[in-house]
Amino acid sequence: MRSTIQALVYGTVCLFSAHAFAQITPTAEQLQRELGIMKEQLRQMQEKIRQQEEAIEKLSTPPPPAPPPVPAPPAAGDREQLKQEVREEVLRDIQPQLAAANKTFPSQFNPAIGLIIDTAFSHRDHGGENFDFRAAELGISASIDPFARGYAIFSGSPDGGFSVEEAAIVTTSLPYNLTVKGGRFFADFGRLSHFHDHELPFVNRPVVLDRFIGGESRADGVEASVLLPIEHYVTLTAGMYNKMGAENDRVSDVVPRGIGAFTYLGRAATFFSLSDAHSIDVGVSYAYTPKVEIEQNAERHLGGIDITYRFVPLGQAGYRGLVWGTEVLFNSEKRPIGGFPTDPTLPPPTDFRHRSAWGLYSYLEARLSRRFYPGFLFDFAQDIDRAVGDTKAYSPYLTVWLSEFQRLRLQYTYLDAPGNHENELFLQWTAVLGSHVHGFRDR
Repeated sequence: MRSTIQALVYGTVCLFSAHAFAQITPTAEQLQRELGIMKEQLRQMQEKIRQQEEAIEKLSTPPPPAPPPVPAPPAAGDREQLKQEVREEVLRDIQPQLAAANKTFPSQFNPAIGLIIDTAFSHRDHGGENFDFRAAELGISASIDPFARGYAIFSGSPDGGFSVEEAAIVTTSLPYNLTVKGGRFFADFGRLSHFHDHELPFVNRPVVLDRFIGGESRADGVEASVLLPIEHYVTLTAGMYNKMGAENDRVSDVVPRGIGAFTYLGRAATFFSLSDAHSIDVGVSYAYTPKVEIEQNAERHLGGIDITYRFVPLGQAGYRGLVWGTEVLFNSEKRPIGGFPTDPTLPPPTDFRHRSAWGLYSYLEARLSRRFYPGFLFDFAQDIDRAVGDTKAYSPYLTVWLSEFQRLRLQYTYLDAPGNHENELFLQWTAVLGSHVHGFRDR
């Protein structure tokens, strides 16, 4: 329509101009005035055409549909039913893909496998020098099903023995942030007692852990832990075991006992973030044995508190930092006067008395770079029988990380023990082969 009207206007202009030229010859001013009038008429006609086109477009456009009514929120029971229906629908949709994946990856049920070799060269003033094959640990781990996983650690000892250090089943899908562990594992007591020897920040396990716990906190039993559903991080752990301690000879793992002769554990742990670079871990542990047969069925109490401070500067978390860890332990039990006899042919003692002892260790480790970690360990332990004096040890050390899988550690120890004052030197070499099923760790 616009093009047609423009053509008619231009045609009228041409005819008018031709007629005018045929009659008279106008001046330049008359021509400009008439051209301006024609332009204004043309502009008005174009404006009318635009308005008509807008009116036509409005009449031809359908009105927008009315918004659908908002349904009322379902009740709590209806929401749970809807969630269940959605989950079932999703599972039905992905079942073919899962089946195809099972056929595509036939090796998915093979567990992850890793081997750790820990060896050292040692020098002692009263013991000479020796190459110490500390341990070779084979670890395997895999998911059992969507609800549990399993792992096992097999260790070859320096005397040629082969033992199962850990073999446990751990749940993964229990509600309320609950986890249950059963089998043989390291009980969650204290800061470092559930670390294997090669995982320690230093070469040797502190004397207080060897004396009060019995080395590593290995236990046969069951353990449950829960992460509290609150804003602040708090975990609670409860356990029930035959005994606690790999070298604890008070109780046998293969002899049945009454319910009062088990060892019961309780632990609470939390974490405080002081700032972006500073944090503190705090834990309180308590182990209770109602009856210890070799100690006239007396009860035993073992408690501890551990505090670990960490400084991890932002932007340098993998290269620099500082760790200061301290743990204090208290042991109370009934002991024979003068201690148990070392000669098995002697009759068992009959005169017992309640004894208490305490000990601690504290270490400070600086992370100067990605490879070099110098540190210092102080160790103190009392003798539970009070037959000898206290034991102290002072150990500066330097850890050199050759790579993520290989580590060297040089440590000097001055041992101040009853009847034994000597200088000790250790050079430890530890390596991980294969999967990190069981490797180095910090927490």
